[in-house]
Amino acid sequence: MIGLLAVLALAPAAQAQPAQGGFSFAAPPSDKANRVYSVNRQTGEMNACQFERPDAAQVGVTRCFAKGDGAGPQTASAYALVSTGFSGETGVFRVNINTGEMSICYVRDVPKAGGGNEAKILCTPQGK
Repeated sequence: MIGLLAVLALAPAAQAQPAQGGFSFAAPPSDKANRVYSVNRQTGEMNACQFERPDAAQVGVTRCFAKGDGAGPQTASAYALVSTGFSGETGVFRVNINTGEMSICYVRDVPKAGGGNEAKILCTPQGK
């Protein structure tokens, strides 16, 4: 009986606690995108990774992309990710829940110093 009362007393406290973890995750709606994005909920910093299996390899690898323009930390706030319903979209929206600002984040090949290209995660400036 005392154990049951203790569980009932703790139940409302457990429901009132915020979600655990400092990151939110989302996949773009495109069926051509093999990618998952994450955002740091406090800083807005973005990450993107995808699965790849090199030719003749039995085991695949997780490839994560370097951060490019706009993908680094933003003003401290509360951030989340939102996918659109557009089936061709390979990016996701980073939304600032406190201000209503949004930016689209995506992976794109950008020129490297010294030649060649490198795939990086980029984000547009925040807009409202």
